[in-house]
Amino acid sequence: MNQCIKCGKEIPDGELFCLECSLNPGSTVFEQAHSPDRHPAPKGRMQTPKPVKRPPAQAAPAEREPKKSRRRAMPVALALVSLLLIAVLGFQAWQYGSLQVEKNRLRAKDADLEARQSEMDDLQKQMADLLQQVADLETAVDMKDQDIQSLKSQLSSSQSDKTQGQYDLSTKEQELARLEEENQGLLALSDDLQERLDQLEEEQKALSADLAEAQTKANFMDSFVVFVEDDGTRNYHTYDCANFPKNKFWAYSRKLAEAQGFTPCPVCGGTP
Repeated sequence: MNQCIKCGKEIPDGELFCLECSLNPGSTVFEQAHSPDRHPAPKGRMQTPKPVKRPPAQAAPAEREPKKSRRRAMPVALALVSLLLIAVLGFQAWQYGSLQVEKNRLRAKDADLEARQSEMDDLQKQMADLLQQVADLETAVDMKDQDIQSLKSQLSSSQSDKTQGQYDLSTKEQELARLEEENQGLLALSDDLQERLDQLEEEQKALSADLAEAQTKANFMDSFVVFVEDDGTRNYHTYDCANFPKNKFWAYSRKLAEAQGFTPCPVCGGTP
């Protein structure tokens, strides 16, 4: 409903004046209502509007006070929600940092394992070379033994000839002493090589134990830790996945990644 722009009474929508204000001035309400020859004011003719007296503004009802209390409670609720969100983000950051530290430690362990594997390969090569040297020395010792036996046989046959045999005997004895001394040196070298071979075998056992422990840890990380690349695919990958370029990524546990809405990579399937 609109209001009459002259007296302020309520009038139908689309009207400017009420029934009283729209009639010709000078007639009463009764005459205007019952006079058959009454005429409305000419169309387009506006009369001076009468100011409408508005009632004084009343005080706001007491029911608005709860709204103030609700407005006061809104910042407190927002502060509590913000604190809760900060706590959740802090926990996720701490968990991400822990996973990143563990991954870096595992990478360092993998690098150390590779170095140990290289050392073990070198030790195995050295051990093979030492075994070959031992075999060559044993062959040389056998040949020396044959020479000694031959010299002893020659010494026995030369004793019949006193003159020439005495000279030959002296020469053969010196040669025999030299060969026996060389034989003792070869035997000592063979013992040293055997001791070194035993040490290499102990080192190989220790490296094998370290390699097995590191492999167990690597298998654990491959089974429970996945990586999320910042590529918009919402997929998580394993460390060896072909679709994981390792540029910008996050490390999650498999359950946490699935809880965050990530799905397994179609190539690796998220499993090692």
